[in-house]
Amino acid sequence: MEPDPYADFHSAETGGPFRDCISCGLDLDHDPELPYLVAKSFRRGECTFEYAICDDCRSNMAQEFSSESRQALARFFEEHVNVRERSIFLAFGDKPAPWIEKCASCEIPRNQLESYSLGGVLLGRNMIYDPYPLCLCGRCEEAIQGLLSQKTRGMWDDFVDTHFDGPPANVEDLPVRGRPVPF
Repeated sequence: MEPDPYADFHSAETGGPFRDCISCGLDLDHDPELPYLVAKSFRRGECTFEYAICDDCRSNMAQEFSSESRQALARFFEEHVNVRERSIFLAFGDKPAPWIEKCASCEIPRNQLESYSLGGVLLGRNMIYDPYPLCLCGRCEEAIQGLLSQKTRGMWDDFVDTHFDGPPANVEDLPVRGRPVPF
């Protein structure tokens, strides 16, 4: 049996696809036309943070970001992620592996990273490509966190505090205060 090409975007807790939106509780299989984001963070190969959020909730959360943060995020990805070059991965078919084998910003191979996060957008059980899926290393996440306004960081911290018990036990070398960036 061939390994599941989407396994990196399955829940580490259940081993299967995410079932519910972390924010509104929507059954992600309920509306096969509604995309959802899966975000996972790893340290030394262990998943330390994961969630799935429907596109409606994700859009609502992004609207709450300050305009400065939205502009800073767009500028970071424009300056540090070669979206055109990544589009070449479409020629490899519908497998996410080439998209996440290295940090999308600094291009350090994922297997050499102490910490990193993955983000992917799915529609039902299928991946949506370009610019996702992507991998960001802990250092690039730190750089992104440093660009976010106090308002946006506070909003993100509230989201994390509402939905998670706390940061991973050992948060050194992870994004600011153990908080991965909002994808």
